[in-house]
Amino acid sequence: MKAVVGWCTKTQPHEFRIDRSLLLPFINTTHTRLIMSQPQNHEPLASFYNLCELFERLANTRGTDLKKRLFQRYLHDWRHHFGYDFYDAMRLFLPHLDRRRFNMKEIRLARIYTEALGLSRSSRDAIELIKYKQPPTSTSPHQKKATGDFPAVAFDVINERSTVLRATRTIHDVNNLLDKISEASGNDKATINIFKDVLNTYMPLEQKWLIRIILKDLNIGMTDNSILQVYHPQARERYAHCSNLEKVCKELQDPYLKLNQSTIQLFQAFKPQLGTRDRPKDFSSLHHQGRFYIEEKIDGERIQMHFDQRTKQFMWFSRRATDYTSMYGGFPDKDNLARNVVSCLKADTLILDGEMVAYDPKLDVFLPFGTLKSAAKDQSMDMHRARPCFVVFDIVFCNGTPLLGYPLWERLKVLNKVVTEKYGYLNLLGREEKKTMDDVTEALDHAIQMRQEGIIIKNPNSVYEPGARNHTWVKIKPEYMNSSSDNFDLLVVGGSYGSGRRGNKLSQFLCVIRDDRVEDDENPRFISFCMIGTGYTLDELGDFKEAFKDHQPYDPKRQPPWLIHPEYSSERPDVIMSYKTSLVVEITAAETISSNSWGTGYTLRFPRFVQFRRDKSWKDIMTWSDMLRTMRRQKTREVTSGNFKQHRKKRQRTTPTASGPTRVQLGLLGSQQGVDTRDIVEASSLFLDMTFYVVTGDEAHSKATLEAMIKENGGTFMQQARNTQYVVADILVQGIIRQGIYDVILPQWIVDCVEKQDLIPLQPKYMKYTTKRTEEAFSASIDKWGDSYMQDATEQSLREVMERMPLNVNDDTRELANEIQERYFQTVHIPGRIFQLVKSYIDDDPPDPNIDINDMDMTWVVKQRAHERLEMASVDLRFRGAEVTRKIEDGITHVISDENDMERIPRLIKAFKNGPLPHFVTTEWVDACVLNKTLVNEKDYQPKLPRNMLKEPTTP
Repeated sequence: MKAVVGWCTKTQPHEFRIDRSLLLPFINTTHTRLIMSQPQNHEPLASFYNLCELFERLANTRGTDLKKRLFQRYLHDWRHHFGYDFYDAMRLFLPHLDRRRFNMKEIRLARIYTEALGLSRSSRDAIELIKYKQPPTSTSPHQKKATGDFPAVAFDVINERSTVLRATRTIHDVNNLLDKISEASGNDKATINIFKDVLNTYMPLEQKWLIRIILKDLNIGMTDNSILQVYHPQARERYAHCSNLEKVCKELQDPYLKLNQSTIQLFQAFKPQLGTRDRPKDFSSLHHQGRFYIEEKIDGERIQMHFDQRTKQFMWFSRRATDYTSMYGGFPDKDNLARNVVSCLKADTLILDGEMVAYDPKLDVFLPFGTLKSAAKDQSMDMHRARPCFVVFDIVFCNGTPLLGYPLWERLKVLNKVVTEKYGYLNLLGREEKKTMDDVTEALDHAIQMRQEGIIIKNPNSVYEPGARNHTWVKIKPEYMNSSSDNFDLLVVGGSYGSGRRGNKLSQFLCVIRDDRVEDDENPRFISFCMIGTGYTLDELGDFKEAFKDHQPYDPKRQPPWLIHPEYSSERPDVIMSYKTSLVVEITAAETISSNSWGTGYTLRFPRFVQFRRDKSWKDIMTWSDMLRTMRRQKTREVTSGNFKQHRKKRQRTTPTASGPTRVQLGLLGSQQGVDTRDIVEASSLFLDMTFYVVTGDEAHSKATLEAMIKENGGTFMQQARNTQYVVADILVQGIIRQGIYDVILPQWIVDCVEKQDLIPLQPKYMKYTTKRTEEAFSASIDKWGDSYMQDATEQSLREVMERMPLNVNDDTRELANEIQERYFQTVHIPGRIFQLVKSYIDDDPPDPNIDINDMDMTWVVKQRAHERLEMASVDLRFRGAEVTRKIEDGITHVISDENDMERIPRLIKAFKNGPLPHFVTTEWVDACVLNKTLVNEKDYQPKLPRNMLKEPTTP
């Protein structure tokens, strides 16, 4: 079969010559610009078959550099033969960036080809197409087919029947064809007729790559960044500013021409600047002339608004360049957000950056993120219904001028001049100018009191960098009990079937992070991180099921090349799906812990689903670097949160005098100096050759007293744990415990040894902290209460053992249940105990039960009903494993209120603000958890408090 090769010269089959001169760097000279003049294409005769052969070569070539050279050669020959307009070909190289929509996945294409080929649906080849993910049967002629690769399976089926022996289609023809397919989207009859024509005019190899283009996944091992970088050195940056492939190709046709610095343009979406979640060690990166801005962190969807005053046209884009103009209004001629904000805009043209939220005018509060879309689609006539509200915090374009290079403080001046607020429709986000850590702490306290998402700290002198995430914008969120301060955006790529009634349903899901150690030019790689099995409602479980329609069995010995998961891990999914069609989910967890069962070497402790993040793709999920930063933050969280707590106390300290700061003489702290041993005489050799590090004493014996006792009895002591044998302390020394190599002994052991003048064997009663090695040694001779298996009991030893035994049976049962949860139910609940990890405070103020019936007014009735609902919630919580209390104490994870009785919530918020916050929810959250048999997202059931109720909290 002799194919029309077209214009590209070949030396051997499937081998192109590489022009080494193309590897020279781009040069910007007048001479080269003259050579590259007239960027108009000749006749559109570029062979599509030739392009398909290049695709084959790229897919089978290893190494990013060689792939780039192949593409560079093709690009050079294109320019030589056809001119410099490469857009038609670029659309086929980067189909996922092309704006045409085909609404076709593998299953629909399989059905269309079955009809176009005239196959019976029960025929062998039709089944091969539909069940392309299953390995071929022993009777199948396609023994070498790539399991799960639909275009390869389709190629085998088509190749047996094709009568097309000559390649006649051009790239121009293919783009016209794709336009027709896009126009016929949703019309199966028209689409089938189009593909009948395809079968009669396109060769099997061409159809294979045509299918890949329609599926928007060439799978040639080249990313959009690497292709754009070869096309032109500025193409990647240009695309980040406009998200328009055609515009990039037209502007950068001349590879030798260096354009002015790329910038944003009106009605062209761009990637917004993002804030980092890393809490800085200091605020030097945020200071400008000693000051920084503090803003409220808004829980909404990032939106950029484009506006032209002359035409009154609006466009609204998400952070991923999704066009939401139809939702919020393209012109102010309908009852939409555009109509309500057009009067606020005084500039000729502008682009505003902000967050879109759902606003409740009755309560004067912003609603949770999940309510935004329903609020935007609500077309009822109720004036008090929840509605979209655009909260603006930046302006990046005004009167035809991009403002990216201007400092933030100047941009805000412009913003306040050209935009006026219309509260509840277009809000201007307020900010405070501050300069100390105390100010940050106060702002975070205020955010907690106002039930806000957190705060953002910004450098007033920072310029706007599209797509960047740097330390000039820093997000800080409150920490919640029983969860890490940050949630995790992960990708779901696998699922496991449940047991019992859920035996044939997926109920647990494998989540991965992205490996950012892989170069941008290479295919992405993902690392297994955790399995989630709780937190989603029955409806959300249905969404998972829908996403897993196209899945295949998981084989640990034949893992896809994009996944890293231990082959012999005990945590393995039953099925797996492609990362390209998967879902991004937001996960919360207690903490990150070490685990060899996962590719990362770590996993999440008690992970729980929060919500789907449909605004994000696999490119936006947590990365390997993010996970390492999370681990570092977790290790320093106690220190950092301690710093914030100490700053609360420091506010009451006096400030330096006007005469200047006091010079402090440097030296060791008193706790580090140890006792003066010059006058101590050794009286015995009890502790001979023994080295101690005494951290603290106890109530009866100070650190100095213990060190003197050690010295008197022949021992030595040091002021650090290194090179010591015994660490003595009456407190849990976290820094030492974290190392896991030192036992921490109570001071009483030193005292008892000296009194008896004998080295008493260590026992649990003498231990403040015990390493695993010592625990194993104890378990061989002593039970868990400290009673020896080998020594006779005495009256004193029995008293000590009895004192160590707990009296509270409920605490013992709960501790056992927690241990079972920790060991065997990391990703799912203990059956029947969905609230096992919950310690709830019931916010109840019951009415007087002895009131005279004639005095029972509506206030009494409302309180009584609230009390009854709270009592029922308390029963549900206890019955399903929760610990319930009616007093404020440590460890509370949830505060339960009734939606009709929330007067005390502001005082409760203030009472909890100095520690990790509990979740504030209504009794509806308990009902939803019981209904869905899992802990559901607390944000959806937070008390909706009017803003004026939160502004001036009273002292509890």
